[in-house]
Amino acid sequence: MKKSLIALAFGTLGLGIAEFVMMGILPDVAKDLGISIPVAGHFISAYALGVCVGAPVLILARKHPLKHILLALVTLMMVGNTCAALAPNYWVLLLARFISGLPHGAYFGVASIVAEKLADKGKGSEAVSIMIAGMTIANLFGVPLGTSLSNSISWRVTFLLVGCWGVIILYYINSVYVLRIIIFAVGVYMHCIQCYNYCCLHYFENKRRENII
Repeated sequence: MKKSLIALAFGTLGLGIAEFVMMGILPDVAKDLGISIPVAGHFISAYALGVCVGAPVLILARKHPLKHILLALVTLMMVGNTCAALAPNYWVLLLARFISGLPHGAYFGVASIVAEKLADKGKGSEAVSIMIAGMTIANLFGVPLGTSLSNSISWRVTFLLVGCWGVIILYYINSVYVLRIIIFAVGVYMHCIQCYNYCCLHYFENKRRENII
């Protein structure tokens, strides 16, 4: 089996866990963030909305090499899930789930094309099935494992592992870009945290002035 096909399957595995694990850990997330379970259900909707938005956007990237598109999609998966793991409140996690869903539909489309091109003559369908097998493994083993980690340690660990899993996928696709992608992801997260802190500071400063007046 070609290494590139394994990388594609690893990608669907990560996406599968990120999509479905929220259903199993919803009570833990709601309790940690101090919200009700129905409100926490918005995190599932946010991911689905990301899928709907992300798939059509692929049309804009059709002129770029498929390898570069895959790298960008896996990077989005890493950023989204890492931000979800570190989200301090409801709104940040909601945004992180939306970002996590953006690469989902597009990844399956691009990965199917790449898998067929990588396959030997007459084995295109087999290659695509290997790529999709990652989703099956995610449902059978990944989601139960993520739920177990949430119950025993923290729900944040599950998303953090999916984010780290993206590094392995990138390594298999193109090891040269791994370090650059990690630096980029950390930079994006730090920028989000700075913006959040600034907004909180501005909010509390306005409240303080209102109390003084």
